[in-house]
Amino acid sequence: MKLVDKYDRVHDYLRISLTDKCNYNCIYCNPSSILGGAAKDDLLSFEELLRLIEFFATKLEFKKFRFTGGEPLVRKGIFEFLEEVGKLKRKYGFTTGLTTNGSLLKGKTALLRETAIDNLNISLDSINKDKFKSITGKDDLENLLDVIEESLTAGYSPLKVNAVVIKGINDYEIIPFVEYFKNKDINLRFIEFMPFGSNEWERNGFISYEEIKSVVERKYQLVPLASESNSVAKDFQLADYAAKISFISSISEHFCGTCNRVRVSSKGNFRLCLFAEGEHGINFKELYRQNYSDDQILELIIDAINSKWEKHPEANELAVLAENNMMTIGG
Repeated sequence: MKLVDKYDRVHDYLRISLTDKCNYNCIYCNPSSILGGAAKDDLLSFEELLRLIEFFATKLEFKKFRFTGGEPLVRKGIFEFLEEVGKLKRKYGFTTGLTTNGSLLKGKTALLRETAIDNLNISLDSINKDKFKSITGKDDLENLLDVIEESLTAGYSPLKVNAVVIKGINDYEIIPFVEYFKNKDINLRFIEFMPFGSNEWERNGFISYEEIKSVVERKYQLVPLASESNSVAKDFQLADYAAKISFISSISEHFCGTCNRVRVSSKGNFRLCLFAEGEHGINFKELYRQNYSDDQILELIIDAINSKWEKHPEANELAVLAENNMMTIGG
């Protein structure tokens, strides 16, 4: 059966956070180091995660799974887990993705592709060494640029590179980003700065996708590309160059009407929206510990999906939700 909400949106995409820990302290995601991360026993185990994936693939016909964090690759045993995911992928025919800061990938991108991951997204918010350090807290830019080249060699085509644009922080790098990647098999994705608890989102730090796009168009021609119906990005080909440019307008032009995704946090909380706080109370870790059957869990999920809101609240409302920390949710 398919998972359909009261607005007739079919959900077939699950984003799974593997950990709420990260080796970076990015200013828009984890601006302080006060979050120590969940204890190992509080996380969904790899066995439970495999059960979860198989459940969504078989009971609800989910076609896509993406692994996020925190930084998913900081979790011990991750590649052994992904090898098991690969077995399920071959059995059920779904696709997989990974969103990572890339810092721990050097020398492992071929292994990543061979085990389980079809689509790779690497976060990169500056190509200036000093600015990169000020955003992430780490002097790691050279390593990350090497990882991007290695990922291309491993066959990720196109490789997605995500850049969150913040006024007064890295907005002056919009054109340098395009210049750096224009001749590569890269999908450079500019993402609007989103409000989360503790990231000090302010309206004067926000730049809409239209503004970002206009900066690019001062120097380059963008040719519109057809996007999938559930795509979160507005996609363009950079005329006369290899790179694609995309814009993710989560705040200025939300895409809630075609949303096909749900989320599970690293602690097992089921979330209907990136910005929702899980008021329906489904926690897979607790359900597994209480020996709920898959059929019982299915009933709870079908009931929960009907409480999904039509669209997320406005940005000023989201900014005050202290519990909505990107590190604890998973992107």
